[in-house]
Amino acid sequence: MPQWTPTKTWEGRDVFIIGGGLSLKTFDWDLLKDECTIGCNDAYLLGKEVCKICVFGDPKWYRKHKHELVKYEGIVFTNHGNFQRNRTDWIWALPRKARGLAKDALAWNKNTGSVAVNLALILGAKRVFLLGFDMCLLNKHEQNWHENLLNEPDKSVYPLFIRGFEMLSKQMHKYFSNAEIINVTDSSALNMFPKVACDAFWKGRVK
Repeated sequence: MPQWTPTKTWEGRDVFIIGGGLSLKTFDWDLLKDECTIGCNDAYLLGKEVCKICVFGDPKWYRKHKHELVKYEGIVFTNHGNFQRNRTDWIWALPRKARGLAKDALAWNKNTGSVAVNLALILGAKRVFLLGFDMCLLNKHEQNWHENLLNEPDKSVYPLFIRGFEMLSKQMHKYFSNAEIINVTDSSALNMFPKVACDAFWKGRVK
């Protein structure tokens, strides 16, 4: 697997992170076709035009998706140690940091969304917009906008994810003091970043 040397490919740009939350169930994906985007896990199924980069950190997820993922035309990143030791030359890797943020690694913080945010910041993002970061079950029978569930919906995982983002936010000033993170997710339980309602954001979107 190729070890990636960080470069500011998207310096000064807006970068959108595609999360997995149910709030994206009816989202108009065409809105992202001209944007810089990093998708978490199943977002690669949207295609390269919508999801420019796919990030994953869970080997169980990879085993389920590897035969489809290899057909994806975008860039694939991971920070899982297992993949840094194999010969999968179409997956790019950075070392894994357990928590917080890094400039030469991708912090895990117990969730793939955090990895995607760290990558966006390393790539030079000025503003990182979070989409589908519900951090709660909007419907007890559904957890994601897609239907490819690895596990049964479990609300107990969200406090772990939220604590991970709290650790990430506390290190913004240390590693990426000139960048900001904005949560464009209606009904999100992730409260440490400024929030903008989805309809208001897209109606007023100026690139």
